[in-house]
Amino acid sequence: MVKITTSETLDMLSSIFEEPIANLSPEVLRDDVPGWDSMGALALMAELDERFGIVLTADESRKMIRIGDLLHFLRNHGVLAD
Repeated sequence: MVKITTSETLDMLSSIFEEPIANLSPEVLRDDVPGWDSMGALALMAELDERFGIVLTADESRKMIRIGDLLHFLRNHGVLAD
């Protein structure tokens, strides 16, 4: 299984949400990431499925309040390396 570090995850999110990586950290609220809108959420779902074979449902996505919630999700699926 492919593993990803927190730093690599933030880099991935920077690319998906078109947000400078300096603005992203586990504590950042979803609402403070302009690109994490409905289209961004779909792009995130597609990336996780393509890269890791993980299905992120719409319900799971909506429950994510912070970037840290996504990191927790990845950790629970055995993808986060640290």
